[in-house]
Amino acid sequence: HGEHGEHGEHGEHGTEHTEHSEHSEHAEHSSGSHGDSHGGHRRLSGGHYSSYKECLIKECQHDVDENCGSFPDFFTLIGHAGVGLMIFESGMHFDFEKAQVVGPPAVAVAILGTILPLVVGTLLTVLFGRPLMPDGIAAGTALAPTSVGIALRLLGEAGVLQENFGQAIITAAFVDDILSLVLFNVLFSLGGTFDAFKTIFAPLIGIGFMGFACVLAVKFWPRFLKDYLLARVPAKAEGAKISAQDEALFLFMFALLFIYATITHFLGTHLWGCFIAGMSFACLDPPHHAHHVWVKQTKRWTSWMIRIFFTGTVAFSIPLQQLLSIDAFWKGSIMGIFACIGTKVICAPFMGKPKWVIGWAMVGRAEFAYLIAQMALSSGMMDEGTFSVVIWALLYATVFAPFVFRFLLNRYVASEGLGEGAAGTGFSDSDSSIYEENNKHEIRKDQDLEGIDVAGAIKSKATEYGQSSPGGDEKALDAKAVRNLDENKGKGGLLCCLFFKKVVVN
Repeated sequence: HGEHGEHGEHGEHGTEHTEHSEHSEHAEHSSGSHGDSHGGHRRLSGGHYSSYKECLIKECQHDVDENCGSFPDFFTLIGHAGVGLMIFESGMHFDFEKAQVVGPPAVAVAILGTILPLVVGTLLTVLFGRPLMPDGIAAGTALAPTSVGIALRLLGEAGVLQENFGQAIITAAFVDDILSLVLFNVLFSLGGTFDAFKTIFAPLIGIGFMGFACVLAVKFWPRFLKDYLLARVPAKAEGAKISAQDEALFLFMFALLFIYATITHFLGTHLWGCFIAGMSFACLDPPHHAHHVWVKQTKRWTSWMIRIFFTGTVAFSIPLQQLLSIDAFWKGSIMGIFACIGTKVICAPFMGKPKWVIGWAMVGRAEFAYLIAQMALSSGMMDEGTFSVVIWALLYATVFAPFVFRFLLNRYVASEGLGEGAAGTGFSDSDSSIYEENNKHEIRKDQDLEGIDVAGAIKSKATEYGQSSPGGDEKALDAKAVRNLDENKGKGGLLCCLFFKKVVVN
C-alpha cells in the first residue's frame, strides 16, 4: 500500500503527533499480514479503515474524544452529575418487600425486556451495513434501558401502584435498569484491546458488591441510622426550617452516594453505584421520609441539571444534517418500531391479562438511554449515522409510550374495577393501609413546586414534618395538575434542545 507515500502523508500531520504515529505505524505493521488482496476496509489500530490516512485521522479524533470524556467541559460535567442524582433518586423507590412477592415473573420480564432490544437492535444495525462490534452492540445497548419515572407517575395517578401488576412493573423496570447498567459497564469495557478484568471480572465484582449493598440496605443501614447516627445528632432550636436529623441524613446520603459511585467507577461506571446508593435508603423508617428529604433539597437542582444534560451533552452531539436525512429517518423508524417499541411490548407474555399494560410500561425511555448513545458516540463505538438512527428510535419510544400506556392502563383499571379511591389525589385506598400517614409525605414531595401559579390552584400548607420548606411554607397543587405539569415539562425537552442548537448555535 505504498509505504513511502504513507510515511509522506504522516509527515504532513506534523511531528507533534509522534506518539500517535508510532501507534499507527504499529497498526500498519500488524495489518500487513492481511495484504492488499482483501481490498476495501482493513483493520488498523483496533478499527476498520479504508486507508492509513483515515486510520490516522480517526484514531486522533478518538484520542481527543477520550480526553474530553476524562476531562469534560463545564456543561457536560453538570449534565452527567444530574444524571447521577436522578439515578440515585430512582434507587430510593425500590420496594424490597414487594420485590419478594412479584420478583420471579418481574425479573423474567426485565430479562426479556433487556435482551430483546439488545439482540434486535444489534441485528438491525448490522443489516444497515454497520459492523457487529462495536457499532451493533453499542446501538443495542442504548435501546435496552427502561424509564421507571413514567410508569411511577401514571400508576400513582390511576391509584394502582400497590397492586401486584403495578409493583411487577416497577420491579421489572428497576431490574431492567440494573441489567442495563451491567450492559453499559461491559460495553465500555470492550473499547480498545480486550481486558479480562474490565470485561469479565469487574462486572462480576460489581454484581457481588450490589448484593452485599442490598443486604446492608435491608439489615444494617436502617438500624445504624436510627439507633446510632441520627439518635446522637443534637436537636435544633424549635421553629428551625430543617431539623438537625434531616440535615445529618442528607449529608450521609451524599457521602454514601460519593463512596458507592467511586467504587463502581473503578468497576466500569459510577452510575451503577448511584443506583445502589439510592437503594440503601429504601428501607428507612418512616417509609419515604428519606426520599422526601432528598427531593426537597435537590429537586430543582436536578431538574435543571438534566436540562443541561440534554442541551450540552446529547443535543449538541447530534449531527443535525444526518439526523434530518431521509436515510436516518427511515432506518430510525424501523429500529424505533421493531427494536425499541416492539421488543418491549412483547416482553411479558406470561403475565396474564395485564401483559400489554406491563409491556407498554416497559417501552418508556429517558436520560440513561440517551446517555449510553452519546457516550458510545464520543468513545468512537458508533459513527454519527448510527447515532442519528438510535436517536430517532429513542424518540419514537419517548413520544408514543406515555400516551399508549395511559390508554391501556385506564382501560385495564376500568375493566377490573381498580383504583376507585383515587379521586382527586391519584392514589387508591389500598395505599393508605400500606403507607398510612407517610403516603402524605410522598404526595407532598410531588407537590413541592413552589412559586408556580396554575389557575389559582396553589394552596399554602405547612409541611408534614413540622418545618417549613427552604423557601417558606410549601405550596401544594392538586396531584393531577402536578403530574400533568411534569409530563408536559419532560416531553418536549430534547426537541427544544434540538431547536436551540439549530436556530441559536448554527
